[in-house]
Amino acid sequence: MDLKIAIVDDLAEDRAQLEQDLQTWFSTSSADMVSGFSVETFSGGPNFLKDYSPGDVQVAFLDICMDEMDGISLARQLRALDTRILIIFLTASREFAFDAFPVHPFDYLVKPYDPVLLGRVMEEALRVLSAARPEMVVKVPRGEVHIPYDGLVTALSQGHAVDIITSDGQRIRSIQTFAVIWERLRGDPRFLLCNRGVLVNMDFVAALDGDSLRLRDGQSVLLRVRGRSDIIDQFTRYQFQRMKRGTGK
Repeated sequence: MDLKIAIVDDLAEDRAQLEQDLQTWFSTSSADMVSGFSVETFSGGPNFLKDYSPGDVQVAFLDICMDEMDGISLARQLRALDTRILIIFLTASREFAFDAFPVHPFDYLVKPYDPVLLGRVMEEALRVLSAARPEMVVKVPRGEVHIPYDGLVTALSQGHAVDIITSDGQRIRSIQTFAVIWERLRGDPRFLLCNRGVLVNMDFVAALDGDSLRLRDGQSVLLRVRGRSDIIDQFTRYQFQRMKRGTGK
């Protein structure tokens, strides 16, 4: 897992100190699930939000008391863009922590924080991130892309390549074969091989329309003729299990 961390604080010395403490923690801890990490700092919320897209950052440290835009206002806007980012508030007083609850923060640190406590927060954040969002590494012409399973909508064979459509509308051309992609995903119950060279994440299916699946974005995926009844049975069982999980039964 590649981890991207953002620090938003209007005090330059506090940004620098937190960045240094994070660098020290990663260099001395056994964060085995992290293949790489980066830290980027911002002096204010508007600068951070300007070019932000969902998934850009996994963990954001936000100072609550900032002049241009306070951390809670920033968190509201950030949460509207990205429901999965882990928000950790930095505050000089515990009283502000209660105001932060509506934006679902992951944790908060009171300045000046204990580096040991920072390490514990990061350990828990990594556990949550690694458990919540398994991802696959897809080879592309200029490198590789990490795609969370829950953000992969369809994979479509294109000769010796595969077009992967993600939940945010991206079309990523993988230079791997469809067989390689399918081998990695076939153990996950979300993914259905519904035709030759076509797999679908069933969490993004809106309805079964006769001989095809209608996705939430409106596109339809035709089910192959051979074994169609087995494919429909697999889809029906998965949707039934989803409903059971949703009702807690």
